[in-house]
Amino acid sequence: MSISLLQRWRALAGEGAGALGEALIAAWGEPQRRYHDQSHLTWLLEEADRRAALIRDPAFVGYAIWFHDAIYQPGAPDNEALSADWARAAISDQPMAARVAQVIEMTKKHHEGDADGDAALFLDMDIAILGAPRAAYRAYAAGVRAEFAAFADALYTAGRGHFLDQQLALPRLFRTDFYQAELAEAARANMEWEREEMRAGRMVAG
Repeated sequence: MSISLLQRWRALAGEGAGALGEALIAAWGEPQRRYHDQSHLTWLLEEADRRAALIRDPAFVGYAIWFHDAIYQPGAPDNEALSADWARAAISDQPMAARVAQVIEMTKKHHEGDADGDAALFLDMDIAILGAPRAAYRAYAAGVRAEFAAFADALYTAGRGHFLDQQLALPRLFRTDFYQAELAEAARANMEWEREEMRAGRMVAG
């Protein structure tokens, strides 16, 4: 159990929510995760700290971060819906519970639907890895491939390639002007690089 993560959870939800925090941390530590793991959770919490001046409702963003991949099985079509359901039930006493659940459901297809303010900021934070420096992006791509290790290269390449093509076809990658200006150019370069690596038969590995 990560003591630092539990401390961060208690700072958000209160000392009386320790059992829920332990359950969430355990879920984020499940063995099938290689990218969507505790390191991703920690990075997002730290990103929220770095962007604190942009956030109007830190509790909303905090709960969205903690619950958005709380349930994750590689390739399952209902990860987002189940994670949203968990959030909706677990924090039903919080006034933002419905908003948290809604924005979690939107992470299934980040570019679809309307969102502004903190919701748009959270959605951008969740995909900010796309615009990370190449070494960090490579580790992300390798982690995603490892999560889908049960899939043959050809099948994985088809699915991942479709995702990359969809993203690269978007006129705008990020919802907020802040992330669009800061990361869009690097994100396109990273995804184009990964797509070319796969087309050349070179699977991205850590």
